Amino acid sequence: MIEMVQYDYIRYLYFNEGLSQRSIAKKIGVHRKTVKRAIENSEQKYNLTAVKDKSINGKYEDLV
Repeated sequence: MIEMVQYDYIRYLYFNEGLSQRSIAKKIGVHRKTVKRAIENSEQKYNLTAVKDKSINGKYEDLV
């Protein structure tokens, strides 16, 4: 799996620099299908994988 920064970079190289999908794949070192998927999917979503801690006043929320 590649990071969101790489998705943005792939899209930049394709749309702004005019590089082909194959040349982008060689330059970055990913598979051509990954490049194709990054170009076709314009909206990448970020999923939080770590669990957040509760807020400091978590115990007292009911009182407030």
